[in-house]
Amino acid sequence: MILYCDQIYMEDGIKNGYLLINDGKITSFHPASEQLNADVDYTGFKLIPGIIDTHNHGCFGFDLMKAPIPQQDIEGYLKGLVTQGVTAAFPTVSGSALGIKSLADYEEYPLKGARIMGIHSEGPWGSRVGEKGVNTGYPAVDLDYAKEMVEAGKGKLKLVDVAPEVPNALEAIRYFKENGVFVGAYHTNANYKEANRGIDEGITVATHLGNVMTGLHHRDIGTLGACLLRPEVDCEIICDDMHISLEMIRVYLKVKDPSRFMMISDNVKYAGLPAGHYKGMTKDTNSDRKTISITEDGFVLSETGRLSGSSKPVIYGIKNLVTKLNIPLEEVIKMSSLNPARKYGFNDRKGSLSIGKDADFVVITNEFDVKETWVEGQKLYDASKDTLQYNEDYLKEFRLPE
Repeated sequence: MILYCDQIYMEDGIKNGYLLINDGKITSFHPASEQLNADVDYTGFKLIPGIIDTHNHGCFGFDLMKAPIPQQDIEGYLKGLVTQGVTAAFPTVSGSALGIKSLADYEEYPLKGARIMGIHSEGPWGSRVGEKGVNTGYPAVDLDYAKEMVEAGKGKLKLVDVAPEVPNALEAIRYFKENGVFVGAYHTNANYKEANRGIDEGITVATHLGNVMTGLHHRDIGTLGACLLRPEVDCEIICDDMHISLEMIRVYLKVKDPSRFMMISDNVKYAGLPAGHYKGMTKDTNSDRKTISITEDGFVLSETGRLSGSSKPVIYGIKNLVTKLNIPLEEVIKMSSLNPARKYGFNDRKGSLSIGKDADFVVITNEFDVKETWVEGQKLYDASKDTLQYNEDYLKEFRLPE
C-alpha cells in the first residue's frame, strides 16, 4: 500500500511524500518528487505517530476498574481508544489482581482496536486522596498480594504505582523491580526525603506528575520536586489544562528535559460519554463519588467538585501544547508516542514513523480532530464512516435523568 501526505511527521523530520506499507510495517519513504501512484491521498492533513497512552482506565462507558473485566468490555474499550488516535496502550486497573488477570487473558486476534503493550496497576497502595477528598485510611502493603499481582499478569504487568511513604512500600518497590515491573510514585503524601528513598529503591515513574502528590513548597519540594530533579524518573503528565495548569507544564519543561515526559489521559469510563450526571464509582454513601458529573467542558467531578479522572484524550492535550504553549507539533508527539515507547522498551517497533516500525499512525486535521487511525497497517477507525460505540448497557444502568 502506498500512502501520500504532504505533512508526514517522521522521526527524522516533517516530510512531503509517500509511505509504503507492507505486512503491517513501514517499509520505505519516497519524496513527493518521485510522483508515485498513491492508493490513498491525505493532502492537507497531518500524519502523526500513533498515540501510546500508558495510563487509561476506560472510555465510552467501558470500565477497567471493576473485576473481573468482561472480555467484551475490553474489546469495546480498545475499539474506543482508536477513535481518539490511540494505537497502543497500557490498560490501567486500580490494584486488582483479578482485573490484571482479565487483561492478561484477553486475546487480541484479530486485532480490532489499540494494541495492549502492557498492563498498568494504579495501586492499591496509595495514601493521598487529593484536593477536597477525605482520607479514610489506606490498605497495608501485602507482599503476598504483590506476588499475586505479578503472577496474574503472566509477564504482561509493566507498571505498578506505590506511595513510597506507606509502611513496607520500599519492600514492594524492590519486589516489583526484581520481577521486571516498573514502579511509579502515586497518590502520595511523601515529603522530599521519603520520595527520594522510594526512587533509591526503584521508582522510575512519576504517576500523573503533580496530581494527588505533595507539591512544591519553598521549605520542602515534596514528591513533585523529587521527581523533577531525579534524572532516572520519567514523568506522566495530563495536558488537558484541568488537572494541571499549562503554566505549570511550562515550568516542568524548563526544569526537566522534554524527553523524560510521557503524555497520558488518565481517562476513566466517563470519557467520551455525553455531559450529564451518572451513578458514581462507589456505593459508599459517605463517599463524595456516589454520583459523578461530566461538565460541558470535560471535567469529571465528584459531588464535592473533586476531579475524578479525565474525560479528555491525549490528542486534546497535544492540541493544548501546540496551540496554547506554542510547542512545535514535532516535539509534542515525542511525548505522546516515542518517549513512552523508549521508556518501556518497545521503541524498536512503535513510537515513531520510521522505516521498519509498525505502521501505527493517525491522520488528523489542522484542528486536531482524528480523521483516521491505523494500527499495524490496518485502518481501524474512519471518522467519515464509523460511529462511536458506547457501552449501551452502562448508559441504561448508570446515566441519571436530567
